[in-house]
Amino acid sequence: MRNLRPSRLSANAIAAAVGTGSAVLLLLRLFVPRPVGVADNYDGVRLMCHLGIDVRVPPGTSRLRDYVYVRYDHLAHFSCQRHALGSIKLPDVPYRSSQLLVLYAGRALTRLLGLPGYLDLRAVGVICCMLIGAAVGLLYRFARMRHRYRMLLCGAVVLVVADTVFIDYAISPFSEIASIIGVLYVVVGLVLLAGPGRRARLAGVALTGVSGLFFATAKTQNFPAVLPLAVLLLAPALPVPVARLRTVDRRLRHRLTGLVTVAVLVVGAVAVSGNEDRRTAQLTGANFVTVTLLPTSAHPQADLAEFGAPAWLADYAGAPPWCAPSALQNGAAYQRFTKTLSHRRILGFFVEHPGRLLPVLDRVAEYFYQPRPTSTLCAPGPHGAQVMVLPHLANYTRSAHTPRGVLDRRWAPVTEALGLLRGGGMATLVLLWLLPAGAVALCRRRRALRGVGAVVGLLLAVAVTQFGASAFADGIDTAKHLDLAVFATALAWVFAAVEVVAALTRGRASAPSVEIPRASRPAAEMPESEPV
Repeated sequence: MRNLRPSRLSANAIAAAVGTGSAVLLLLRLFVPRPVGVADNYDGVRLMCHLGIDVRVPPGTSRLRDYVYVRYDHLAHFSCQRHALGSIKLPDVPYRSSQLLVLYAGRALTRLLGLPGYLDLRAVGVICCMLIGAAVGLLYRFARMRHRYRMLLCGAVVLVVADTVFIDYAISPFSEIASIIGVLYVVVGLVLLAGPGRRARLAGVALTGVSGLFFATAKTQNFPAVLPLAVLLLAPALPVPVARLRTVDRRLRHRLTGLVTVAVLVVGAVAVSGNEDRRTAQLTGANFVTVTLLPTSAHPQADLAEFGAPAWLADYAGAPPWCAPSALQNGAAYQRFTKTLSHRRILGFFVEHPGRLLPVLDRVAEYFYQPRPTSTLCAPGPHGAQVMVLPHLANYTRSAHTPRGVLDRRWAPVTEALGLLRGGGMATLVLLWLLPAGAVALCRRRRALRGVGAVVGLLLAVAVTQFGASAFADGIDTAKHLDLAVFATALAWVFAAVEVVAALTRGRASAPSVEIPRASRPAAEMPESEPV
């Protein structure tokens, strides 16, 4: 086959240029004219405590959410088991996340660059941009498309990542950026899995497994995505006809490789993600009942009675239970309610009342269309009850002329496009998921491009499972929890759009649209079938 490179440069050289250029563009987006990030909502310490560090807050600052603070200092006797921030008692259960690997790399770069403090989040931002740029370079290197389509694909991916609701997390005390990085490398792994040759497939299995573990352990809400990842890893190990006995040994080795990778992925994800204690699980369940379920109910008192909850919770519909006075929260009725609440009981409620599911999904879908992260607070409401307010987390660092809570609006194509869909509910969201899947199904041109179908399928599976986990897992900070679902949906549209463009222009192409990224091999060495 002809090599369709546009110049005499090697594929590796072009891929390195694409990756480096992508990283530079993201660095400019993140740091010019001044750094942007995502402010803390007092939750970041649950991750930072693993390093024994806390944010350096200037005197007179009352609210972390108003500015991004990049300097973290090491504190003596500060740990994840015993800590507080001023007068605020922080949750007892820390976050265990693959983001810690990025933070440790940021700590090393902080020392190398001589930045102030023990950890400077600007160094973490540099690490994240380099990792994302490398993923984009690998995507160009192994995507089995003509040069023009690979450039279009990589450029569109960078433009999506550069949206304020994605790249700004690179300078923040949160782990959303680890999810984004993990998904990008999983996509590259799937592209390798769909490529020709045993070595490419084994490399795809290894990269998908490692990056999948990194992705699945970034946040608790990512855990359900382990299932579609496992399916794709095991897909190359499907049984083969008996007539192909000469390939049995190779297939068996590949099958065992896939099984071992899936086992490591599942065990690792369970070990890291399964650290929620019973008290936290009860609190998140109570948050879901009051914040998400009750506002969609025509008879909230009846719902509370079915859950065995005290009647006063109806006064706090739409707000977390901790907005109520301490006396009510410490009461025997509320304590009995939380102790008997579980995800299984909530699931049983929807089994008995299936008609209640759609209103809940409609309510959660509205957070999808407003993906900017917020902080969950309680404020005085009517009749003396507290209500929930959701101020946005700021994106700019503190300076003499920067007002409180300023948001980054320089480049937000995904954010603005989703904002046009507000009020669309779950029906519009389902359509957002079906359209790219349908486009790929209609425009699949050649076997060589069916890897796009696997990528789009995985991205949509990640979006759906992460949406479900975020919808029913808590009820507060939902827009922030849905960040990965938004990112996966946007990436699915990107891959589907490039596939449609390639299909529409194939009639004018004068050369084959498939390129073997490595040197040409004899036909005898080509695989007889593809894994996905």
